[in-house]
Amino acid sequence: MLLGVLFFSCSSPTTSGQPGASGSATGSSGMGSTSGSGSSANVGMSGNAAGAGSGVGVGDSGATAPSGATSGSGAVGQSGSGPASGSGTVAGSGSGAPPMDGYSVLQRNKHLSRDGLFLEPMLTKAAAAKMVQDTAFNATLAGTVWASALYIEDGPAHKGVIIAVASSNNVYALDETTGAAVWTHNLGAPGNGGACDGGQFGIRSTPIVDMATRTIYVSGAMGPGVVSRWEVHALSVDDGSPRPGGWPVVIDGKISSAGLAFAPAPHNQRGALSLVGGILYVPFGGADGDCGPYHGWVVAIDTKTPTNVAAWATRGNGGAIWAAGGMASDGNGVFAPTGNANGIPLMNQDSESIVRVTGMAAVNRATDMFTPADWRAIDGGDDDIGATSTVVIDVPGATPSSYVVGASKVGHVYFVNTQMMSQGVTHVTAGKTHSMRTGLAAYKTSMGTQVAMTVDRNATGCPAAAGGTVLMSVLVTPGAPVTPKTLWCYDLTQIGTSCGQTSAPIVTTTDGTNETIVWIMDKGQLNAVDGLTGAKIYAGGTCAGVRQWNAPIAVKDGRIIVTGDGHVCAWKPGP
Repeated sequence: MLLGVLFFSCSSPTTSGQPGASGSATGSSGMGSTSGSGSSANVGMSGNAAGAGSGVGVGDSGATAPSGATSGSGAVGQSGSGPASGSGTVAGSGSGAPPMDGYSVLQRNKHLSRDGLFLEPMLTKAAAAKMVQDTAFNATLAGTVWASALYIEDGPAHKGVIIAVASSNNVYALDETTGAAVWTHNLGAPGNGGACDGGQFGIRSTPIVDMATRTIYVSGAMGPGVVSRWEVHALSVDDGSPRPGGWPVVIDGKISSAGLAFAPAPHNQRGALSLVGGILYVPFGGADGDCGPYHGWVVAIDTKTPTNVAAWATRGNGGAIWAAGGMASDGNGVFAPTGNANGIPLMNQDSESIVRVTGMAAVNRATDMFTPADWRAIDGGDDDIGATSTVVIDVPGATPSSYVVGASKVGHVYFVNTQMMSQGVTHVTAGKTHSMRTGLAAYKTSMGTQVAMTVDRNATGCPAAAGGTVLMSVLVTPGAPVTPKTLWCYDLTQIGTSCGQTSAPIVTTTDGTNETIVWIMDKGQLNAVDGLTGAKIYAGGTCAGVRQWNAPIAVKDGRIIVTGDGHVCAWKPGP
């Protein structure tokens, strides 16, 4: 039985990966000024932060930004460069105004919470029904593309650029209008997985951008030949040049956790990077085929002093942290979902868990870990929790109101109390093994908090489920604790498994709760679905080679961007 990490085929049930933000949080840095008070909150994002004062990088839901001074009170400030001021429940924007966090997409799924929520005033349901592929946008890349795109509105020469990466170890800044390369930087010769997984590893994870320092952080596998080390690079937003002062950080046998040394060759790094409070978190899992002993790792790098590196690893062999969407955060570290052990231990050794990793890779197993009671059965079926990235949601009126959401491949979705992680609610979305490998998105409508996901193999709670893949929305009803229930399902064309040609979902809304649209790529086609009812709004265009579990992004002017092998595709509202 293959118990490791899947990248190239659907025959092996696992891979390597990671996870928005609610509650008190450390913010991600960004661009655009934020000020004033408002009442339109960003869905799934609540906190105690972004207040008055001078500072860059107002938190996406939290109290302090990774750099710059921010102080005062308020609930949520998104990303910003320049002064941030005001008070109120949420720093927001009125209907029809640009979103307060700007249009930049500086990390996977937009926010620390990994909610995948984009404020796009232009993307009404009527406009989405008229989407057309933007044929004037022509971007070419070298290599396979496993990572989602990012977008920097205030890029080189104050122009917008799309950031894309590839297995060739190339990082691209692409003109937002034409797709032409503004600059390209190569990290060095990419490594491969050797006899077990001979594919070119290179860069497979989504980078992250710190606009306070105008720096892009990116992780790559280094060769030539079999991976000899992993490197984390810091590059200038403006020209792609390497940052000095201890970069790149080399992750090799010198990195250790509780006496366990990191071995580069049997590991892979698929999960999106996270930046919380100035600490960069990099997750690792195994290669396709489970060659060699590997563990789930979270490496922590102090971005101000990059020679300061620490790590946490699962105690047992296996436990890959591999979900492409990465690790969600509520501002206090990250929530890492771990996979199955290689061999079923009598006692749990950190497999099949959701783990809060804080500071420089610290974990308190007594208080910072959720492990479902049926973890041994999940291990035995290779139905790892590490296959789906986490998301943090806020459920107003619930006790508690803050939850981290994860899922196992058997189709169980877990709503875990972020303040008492031993407590969780399970929602069953499927009735068969290997039925869920995805990324999650969260949003609010007039009905309440909803979580979007894909489910394969006879999803439960769906009318006339045919055994293929569905896009599902789960409504989270307030209570003590919450009560999740399947609200709607949307049939996708992929049959049997999303392992191959179905992306992870994102959500757009015009003001935080209205005109919600769930977007997903399926067999190269962009789909737009009504976030409240699940009704089809749009399906069209084509983008070849979109890798499983990547996610589109929404950028300026209502455009939707998605990466595929060798290229980047764009859609825009039609006339």
